[in-house]
Amino acid sequence: MPRLTITITDDQSDYLDEVAGDAGDYESKSAAIREFIDAAGTRDELHTEIERLRDRLDDREDRIEDLESQLRKRSNIEDKIEDLPDKIRDAETYTERRQRKLDQATLPKRVVWKFTGVPVDDED
Repeated sequence: MPRLTITITDDQSDYLDEVAGDAGDYESKSAAIREFIDAAGTRDELHTEIERLRDRLDDREDRIEDLESQLRKRSNIEDKIEDLPDKIRDAETYTERRQRKLDQATLPKRVVWKFTGVPVDDED
């Protein structure tokens, strides 16, 4: 193993004394520092994974917004489909009104309407 010489603060040295040796969690200061370095690498990997998961979450939230938008459009289309029978009945009513006007009209009016169209919406 390569040997390194490092400079640390008094507080860091005191902390190493606490965690290493007979009373500490590590058998030596070197073992503690190796563990700290490994933990730093793991921490970096975890940060990378967190960023990846955040990106996936953002993508899923965007997809949810797209699906909600599609659902709203579909709902609007379904509403229009539900209104369609009423519109069809109105169209039939228009046809009936047109026929009634033609039945009641005089011959000169029918001739004029042949060229100008029957004014169904105008009530006499």
